[in-house]
Amino acid sequence: MTVVIQQIINGLATGGIYALIAIGWTTVFGIVGIINWTHGEVYMLGAYTGFFLTTFAHMSLLPALLISMAVGAVAAMLLDQLGYVPLRNKGTLAKSGFITALGLSTLVRYSANAAFSADPRVYPQLMDYKLVTLFRIGDTDITMSSIHLSILVGSLIIMAVLQLFFTKTLVGKAMMAGSQDMKTLGLMGADSEMLIKVTFAISGALGAAAGFFMGTLYTIFPTMGALAGLKGWACAILGGIGSITGSLVGGLLIGIAEDITSGLISTGYKDAISFAIMILVLLIKPTGLMGYTFEEKV
Repeated sequence: MTVVIQQIINGLATGGIYALIAIGWTTVFGIVGIINWTHGEVYMLGAYTGFFLTTFAHMSLLPALLISMAVGAVAAMLLDQLGYVPLRNKGTLAKSGFITALGLSTLVRYSANAAFSADPRVYPQLMDYKLVTLFRIGDTDITMSSIHLSILVGSLIIMAVLQLFFTKTLVGKAMMAGSQDMKTLGLMGADSEMLIKVTFAISGALGAAAGFFMGTLYTIFPTMGALAGLKGWACAILGGIGSITGSLVGGLLIGIAEDITSGLISTGYKDAISFAIMILVLLIKPTGLMGYTFEEKV
């Protein structure tokens, strides 16, 4: 029993990272209406930005994280400008957005592979490693490393700030309204193009933060965004597309499921469990655990 509880604790940090990716996915999908496959590549660029800042500029964790998020935001807006704005102007985003996203994703991924080389990179140690005892069960300490704890806390803080942005600011409320009907919002005087740019910036910042956090735990490489992007989508589907809270829950659940699978069954099934859960949820509850559907009234 204590082994299972320890694996659950271990999975929380990874789950927090997945939640950041999932929220970036669901934000763009909910407001712009496309499956943004370039999100995984922004995640990768955030990881490499953090690596270069901490390795060569010798920055500490927090400044490097914030700059990586800024780079991710700019990268996401540039990808939108390059790939999606022309389609929106022509009115063909719904038809061509998916294949355009795949093309952009492949372009960025293998351009990074050529620029950075395929060799895995490792972050320098950004904080002292120590085990933090969370609680005891009998004679067994349930622990979490200081790095995992910092990542979990950082992820939760970022998500809390984002929730405040959506609920307390005028731009955030406009984005939430746009997720229901962007065309009508534009007719009411809102600058829909500006809202889309902000949406991509937020999504990019979240993806870059996730990449930075993942880089502090594991090696980074140019193709790392492919699988991470798919897992983020699985988390978003599990939690419910359009729900920030649902993406958080979905990310934590899949992170925990992966660690339990690795610890108790085999690491070979670690990646498969995410997509098995996603398929199961789609079969049983297509809207996800906390998703919702809008009723159209006439």
